[in-house]
Amino acid sequence: MKKYYPLLANVVAQTIFGLAFFFIKMGMAVVNQDTVKFLSFRFTIGFFVMTLILALGFKKVDYKKGFFGLILLCGLFNPAISQILETTSTSYAPTSQIAMYNSMLPIVMLIFSALINKEYPTKRQLMFVLVCVAGVFLANMVEPGSTGMTKIGLCLIIGTNIAVAMNRVLVRRASAIFTSFEIIYVTTGMGAILFNLISVGKSSYKGVLPSYFDGLLCPQFAVSVIYMGIASCVVAFLFMTYASANLPFAVYASTCTLSTVIAIVSGVFLLHETFKPMQAVGTVVILIGIIGISLSYDKKDESSNKFHMKKSR
Repeated sequence: MKKYYPLLANVVAQTIFGLAFFFIKMGMAVVNQDTVKFLSFRFTIGFFVMTLILALGFKKVDYKKGFFGLILLCGLFNPAISQILETTSTSYAPTSQIAMYNSMLPIVMLIFSALINKEYPTKRQLMFVLVCVAGVFLANMVEPGSTGMTKIGLCLIIGTNIAVAMNRVLVRRASAIFTSFEIIYVTTGMGAILFNLISVGKSSYKGVLPSYFDGLLCPQFAVSVIYMGIASCVVAFLFMTYASANLPFAVYASTCTLSTVIAIVSGVFLLHETFKPMQAVGTVVILIGIIGISLSYDKKDESSNKFHMKKSR
């Protein structure tokens, strides 16, 4: 049973990520679609919580045991690049459509993992990953323009997938040296510093710095950034990093597709977005792929994972 803990951790992480688009939409509406300002609050809260955990002695960090630049490279792709692209995309595309295209992420991750980490999926794992991809194509067999997707939105989503895939492959490599907490603490701190510098600088230039924190007075915005700062930035990323270090990569990559289904459901039922019958068929096919790849997880795959780390947590 213990061998399934990493799988369960990734399921929890992807569920949190799937609901994130709902909270992003809610928070972005309050700050007039100001991507960087929203991200500055989100990552500041996450970094503060993690720093508090360190200060109370619940966790310790040691960055002298390996190449620290690898973690910085992880942070460059996520949050620096991917979060700007992903958060901005919510202003140009419906949540359900963003989620649908994001389900292509596993195949992008597998390509980068093979090129960078020399990790290759088994034939059975690859078959179910392709089932997930087939689900994406089925879901997008709808009349062009009927879903609310824009060209800018599509470009932002594609860019997000590439950046996130690079980050997760590099995080997997970094996990062989550093703990999940050590990696996420640095990357969250990078996001807090970068987005605050940009956002505060922009507010100062426009002469609206005194009203910078007004958004927090709105319960809608406060709930949004607390969820994204604590649940998404800290809890989900810690769980996902732990899963990345302990699962065969094809299993890890494919179960990341679960966030797609969660995001689609939240977009339809919470944001009342359009959802066509063919998209429902595609979602079912994606779920079949996720279940299939999860059932393909066995001890033999785990033992062949050269980046498997018992110390990761």
